[in-house]
Formats: sequence, C-alpha cells, structure tokens
Amino acid sequence: MSEEEIKPQYEVLPEEGIFAIFGKEETTGETVFIKISPEEKTALRFAKILNENKVSVRHARDVLRDILFETFFEK
Repeated sequence: MSEEEIKPQYEVLPEEGIFAIFGKEETTGETVFIKISPEEKTALRFAKILNENKVSVRHARDVLRDILFETFFEK
C-alpha cells in the first residue's frame, strides 16, 4: 500500500485512569489500541504526531516507542 493510500486516523480515549490512543486505518479497517499516559495532554500530543505523519496502525506502537526511547536516552 503506498503512502497516498494510507488513511489512518487516531483519537484519544479515556481508559480506566489512563488515556489511550485508538487508531483505525480507513481503507482496511485495521485498528490499534495503545494505553499511553495518565495525562490527556501527552496522549493528545502523541496522537497528533501519528495523524500528521500518517503513521500506519501497524507501525504506531514502534513509532511511539522510538519517540519515548529517544526522549529518555538522549545524550
């Protein structure tokens, strides 16, 4: 699937005291659910990054993991 065909959409949902990111690929119906932060502002910022970069739902966890590792392990 080319980048032009990828149409992921991410939103933030409250989930038992933590905010989660729910993503759905409009063309395939594929979904992802990632519990991410107790702070809504943080979850919204991550969802914005995923939406702006059209990250596929298959790669969303890896992208978020990379962002978090880069932040904590920067030299």
